Parts: sequence; structure tokens; C-alpha cells
Amino acid sequence: MEYFVGLDVSLEATAVCVVDGEGKTIRESMVGTDPDALAGFLTALNLPLKRIGLEAGSMTHWLYHSLNAAGLPVICIETRHAKAALKAQMVKTDRNDARGLAQIMRTGWYKAVHVKGAECQKLRVLLGNRRFLVDGRVRIENQIRGTLKTFGLKTGAVTRVAYERRIRELMEGHDELCRYVEPLLAVRRQIMAEAARLEKAILDFVKNDEACRLFMTVPGVGPLTALAFRSAIETPHRFRKSRHVGAHLGLTPRKYASGEVDYDGGITRCGDEMVRSHLFEAAKVLLSRVSKWSALKAWGMQIARRSGMKNACVAVARKLAVILHRMWLDGTEFRYGSMPVAAAA
Repeated sequence: MEYFVGLDVSLEATAVCVVDGEGKTIRESMVGTDPDALAGFLTALNLPLKRIGLEAGSMTHWLYHSLNAAGLPVICIETRHAKAALKAQMVKTDRNDARGLAQIMRTGWYKAVHVKGAECQKLRVLLGNRRFLVDGRVRIENQIRGTLKTFGLKTGAVTRVAYERRIRELMEGHDELCRYVEPLLAVRRQIMAEAARLEKAILDFVKNDEACRLFMTVPGVGPLTALAFRSAIETPHRFRKSRHVGAHLGLTPRKYASGEVDYDGGITRCGDEMVRSHLFEAAKVLLSRVSKWSALKAWGMQIARRSGMKNACVAVARKLAVILHRMWLDGTEFRYGSMPVAAAA
């Protein structure tokens, strides 16, 4: 008989439940959240384990690859599927969640999630930490703006480079206020310096990466978008069709059909938020700043005239995901297409 295991992972301890092919609970336990401890416990069972399931989470990469290296049939399952199944339980505990995950493994009602390798995880850390520093700089700038506005000192529109100079001009003659704002300006300078270091690391990687250089032949796609897309997809061959990438990144419309009701909603937003936002910004640049004609831009502008610029940016972002994936598979640069005679005139 085959056996199935559910792992409900938390920071300190993991609830483990083992069931047989008929759904009968064979063993339950709490094991320390450590790959060696979990592998030792599961190996000591001396049972033919068919599938071991755990939800996608912050420690998934560490546990998944370590258990997989130990020869255990571990599967990372999609969080929304697990949540939908476990919500039927009247009482939520780690023990009950482990039982539910074991039953999901037994019935096969799950969607396996691709777990990225160590290199891609490090690239995600690089992009995420850079984004964190940029957000921190913006928060500091907004805090200073709000502080000065209280005293009628309006910052107005100003570039990032000229921001500190503008703030000091406004605070002339306000010595006490200057003492209170100066620490924020100092932290802002330090954040900008560290963010620049991470941005240089991104540029250095992109410069030496063939896939990223290929992506950047697309108008509107810069180093950040190229690296975000590469690290999110990791290997293009895991998608059977390029159009599936748009759905994977949450850039396709929601669908609701029940009885006489049938309508499409906004995009699902079920994928990687970082990549989705970068693709949206790339689409916005393509439609509003890139002057060179391309079939992609012409298609996007048609949508903009019909449905508005925001909807056009979303549509072009989805199309960009599909195009980047196909370029990656084929190893070809972006093709601008032939300009129609009417457009050329």
C-alpha cells in the first residue's frame, strides 16, 4: 500500500501527518522545522511514501530542496488550492492542517508549484532588497514633505537629485526645524548609496547574462524588467505554450460563469507581483515614450484609443510576457514588424 504525508510548516515546528491509500491516519507528530529532522523522521517510518506535500511559503525553498536531495518525493503545492480545501475544516490547528494536506496528497487534488533554484532565489533577494530601499527612500521623502507642509513650506515637483537641495532651501532660517529634519536627510543619503550598490550589482549581472541582454532588445524593457522576468521564469521550457506565461503572471482576465451569468473581470493578479509591475511599467514606457514604430506599439495604441491607456498597458504587459518567453526559447531578438504603408505615410 502507498502512503502520503502532509507537512504543515511553521517557524519552530512542523506538524506531520501520514495517511494510507484509504485515508486512514497512520502517524502524527510534531517535528522541528529542519530538513535533517524531517528527513530522519520520514525515513524512520520505513514506509513506501508516494507523495509528501507542503504549502508554498517562506521556508519552502530550504525544505523542498533539502528533502528532495534526501531522496524523498516532496511536492510544493499551490497555496490557494490548499486554502480552499482546508477551509472546509471547522477547527483550524496545525495538526488538522497537516491532516488536510495529507488527504490532498492522497486524492491528487492539488497544483504543484515550481520551486526555484538557489541562483534565482538570490536574484530575487537582490531585486527585492533594492525595491525595499527605494520604497524606504520614498517614504522618507514623503515624511519630510508632510513635515514641511505643516509650516507652509511646499516642496513642489523636484527631481531625486535636486530633492535635498530643495529641502535645505526651504529650511533656511528655520534652525530648529532643520535639526529635526536633518537625520532623515542623512538616512536618505545612506539609503540612496546602498540602493546604488544593489543597482550596480543588477547591471553587472544583466550585462553578462545572455537572456537578459536578449530581453532588452524589446523597446521599453530595461535591466530591472529583464532580470525580474528571468528570475521569475527561471527556465522557459517549463511552460508548454508561451501564452501560458501571461496567465502564470496574473495578467489574464478573471472569468465568472454560472447559470445565466457570464462575465470577465479584471486581471487575476495571481502571479508574481514584482514581475507584473515591471512589465506594466515597460508597457507604459513602450506606449508613451518609445518613438520608434513597432507592431506591438501599434496594437497597444489601438487598444488605448478603444479602452483607455491603463487597459492598453495591461494588455501590452501580457503580450510582453508572451513575447519575452518566445524570444528566450528561440534565441531571437525582438522583431519590430513591417510598418503599414498608411502608417509610414
